Amino acid sequence: MNKEEKRNCKEKYYATAKGKEMKKRFIRLNLIGIGGILFSAFLIISGYMSQELNWATWGMAIVLTFFSLIYLIGSFIIKGKCLNSFAIKNLK
Repeated sequence: MNKEEKRNCKEKYYATAKGKEMKKRFIRLNLIGIGGILFSAFLIISGYMSQELNWATWGMAIVLTFFSLIYLIGSFIIKGKCLNSFAIKNLK
């Protein structure tokens, strides 16, 4: 599919009831992922500025970043699968 066909497929998918609901879920997953990454950056910066950056802060920031990345990557993978299945079923 070229760019125009992909754009049309997204528009048609998001026009359906299921597509509207999934779009809300994708946005929520992205916000959770971005929020987690920003909060882990805040933990490291505030720990560095207060001179109390220890192994627990590093550990929590690394784990939070890891799971936030899983949320972001998972959101894009699920979005791709949903759009592919919609394109296969409805755009023949």
